[in-house]
Amino acid sequence: MAQPIQQIVRAPRDERREAQARVEEAVVRSADGIVDGLALLQACEEKGLIPIVRALVEQGDAVLRVVVEAVSRKGVTDGLKNLIGIAQFLSVVPPEDMERMFHAVARGLERATEQSEANARMGVYDVLKALRDPDVGRSLAMVFAFLKGMGSGLAEPGESAHKDRGPEV
Repeated sequence: MAQPIQQIVRAPRDERREAQARVEEAVVRSADGIVDGLALLQACEEKGLIPIVRALVEQGDAVLRVVVEAVSRKGVTDGLKNLIGIAQFLSVVPPEDMERMFHAVARGLERATEQSEANARMGVYDVLKALRDPDVGRSLAMVFAFLKGMGSGLAEPGESAHKDRGPEV
């Protein structure tokens, strides 16, 4: 009869050689990413960012505490809320309208800074004459439309839009 196995003899494993083989295989599979990562690391070193990042990681809790204390002050939180509100406002305005408005404002500022008209005084008749200009009329119509929209936005909920109004413009 066969004898029971008393001892299992295993071939010795070379863990170091296996790890090295896995690393070499990973390098071959990810060669492009490794080269790009090394280029990024080199650029960070040239700009002096590596010591800053190392210090941030080493002192992470202290830095985080200082940042939280600085951000939690009343003025900073209000400013952040305002910044978020501005971003939300800008996300509602269609880009085409915003571009048209900025172009118009730029043209208006350009015209306003021209020397020949900037120093001239305007009398009442000059103002009335300017009101007949189609460009001035378009600008005034836009300003009044803006004011009307803003006024309706400022109205209390449920308040009649025509309550105690003056003449229709």
